[in-house]
Amino acid sequence: MNTFHQIMAGLNRPVHIYFVRHGESEGNTRGAMQGRRDSPLTEAGRQQAAATADWFRKLGEPLAAVFSSPLARARETARIIAGANDGTGTAGEPEVLDGLLELETGIFTGLSFEEIRQRYPAEYAQFVVASWEAVPGAERTSSLAARALACWQSIVARANSSEAPAIVAVTHGGMLQWVLKSSFGAHPESPPPWMPLVRASNCGIFQFDARPIDGIDQAGTSVRWYYGQWSRMNCVPWESGSQPEAPRELFHTDHSQTDQLR
Repeated sequence: MNTFHQIMAGLNRPVHIYFVRHGESEGNTRGAMQGRRDSPLTEAGRQQAAATADWFRKLGEPLAAVFSSPLARARETARIIAGANDGTGTAGEPEVLDGLLELETGIFTGLSFEEIRQRYPAEYAQFVVASWEAVPGAERTSSLAARALACWQSIVARANSSEAPAIVAVTHGGMLQWVLKSSFGAHPESPPPWMPLVRASNCGIFQFDARPIDGIDQAGTSVRWYYGQWSRMNCVPWESGSQPEAPRELFHTDHSQTDQLR
């Protein structure tokens, strides 16, 4: 399987990629470990999704696609975003991308952390150190890294086949961790420890900006490479009232960028 850097080096046009966690679900209100057990959005979750849809509408970027996990809480969130931003597929629905599915949480599914500590004290003690590797029936880290990279591959393929500058992918808090980890080198052959984690609020937006650049490797050979930047992390429109102003690059990689460094 290709690494993240190899996947992004195949990009042939600039793209803004927005990963969004689903809105609040009924399982979230119970503090349950949902995993792949489906749970509908609450009314608050629908309002969060509507505020997020409005954020994208104000951003004003045409969407090449709105991808979604197959679970209902993600699909409803994606449907609300797509419906307000003309980002639906030919059937009027967001496109399901199986790789965005939440991780399998095994014997912990449906339980709160307190219930897990009481019912499975030994497994929980191992879980806090070894993550899902210690949980019977849970998805392994090599699988999580592979799915994350497959998501990136699908997103890059869509970016290369569309003229629209943005793609939205609605997923889950657990899977988001692996989307992030894969961008920093996680691979099925070398998955990293599960800590540290990144906070992912309901309808939190994570923005990755990428564009192809031409460079020279250490051997002096011309190569196609990429510039990539996480420019937003857990932006929560319904909570902060944040405005979708375009973030600036941290540094410049070619002379076509005219903004001044800050």
